[in-house]
Amino acid sequence: MMYSIKKVSELLDIPTVTIRAWENRYHVVNPVRTEGGHRLYSNEDIGILKWLKEQTTKNHMKISEAVQLLNQSTHQAIESTPVSKSYEEIKAALYKALIKINTQEANNIIELAFSLFEYEDVFHHILAEILYQIGDDWENGKITVAQEHFASQFVINRFAQFLRILPVNTSLPKILAFCPEGEDHHIGLMLFSLFLRKKGNEVIYLGPNTPFDGLLEIIRLKKIPIISISITNPAPLVRIEKWIQACLESNTHLKFVIGGKGVLGSQRSDTPSVSYLTDLNWESLYESKFH
Repeated sequence: MMYSIKKVSELLDIPTVTIRAWENRYHVVNPVRTEGGHRLYSNEDIGILKWLKEQTTKNHMKISEAVQLLNQSTHQAIESTPVSKSYEEIKAALYKALIKINTQEANNIIELAFSLFEYEDVFHHILAEILYQIGDDWENGKITVAQEHFASQFVINRFAQFLRILPVNTSLPKILAFCPEGEDHHIGLMLFSLFLRKKGNEVIYLGPNTPFDGLLEIIRLKKIPIISISITNPAPLVRIEKWIQACLESNTHLKFVIGGKGVLGSQRSDTPSVSYLTDLNWESLYESKFH
């Protein structure tokens, strides 16, 4: 079925002038023309326009950023789809595609997820949970190392994509984010970094298994006032705290946030310089420490 631009405008609540602008400037849709020169839009065109509107309104992206994200993946999964799809259905389908090492199918499914849910929910309720499941299945011998690496890299690439294109507010403090040496699990760090990027903070993401050597030089060079550290094992906590104290001796202005399963239930108390993220109340922590 084909739709006129007026009908598309009514269905999506997008002004016709905006639809024409997106089409002419970014070439995101390619409607057919009648003999009289009138545009006719397909269901796929409507799906793409709907997705772009959601990114600019719900996720507060600039249209150029949303188009960039769209162009980095396939359009196929953004077609009109019943909104009854659940996290579990999407997660099961994506897991199957990743295990099959089917890049195109996995991209189609994840674009469907982004069209149905806000991107933070996709990361929390689909991608993060898939990483946990993949890790468990690998440890239990249900999948191969190659399958685990492919799935993990797929999710990490998606994370890096959002970390790169979300707008930065240069008036907000920069944040260095890493897991210490020996810590390979960085799902929580990724999610927290995404939360910070949505707020507008620039995040320098070093990821897992990061040695302390050279970090202080990066902090000084990039003028970073806040450092976020994530651990799943409490064993390195004493070593982390010693490094923090050494940093504070010559950089008293620095603030550190330590989170992850490794600090859950910790009896340590916050100080003006060090905060222990022992719950998921990120908003209150952000208001008190990240301004």
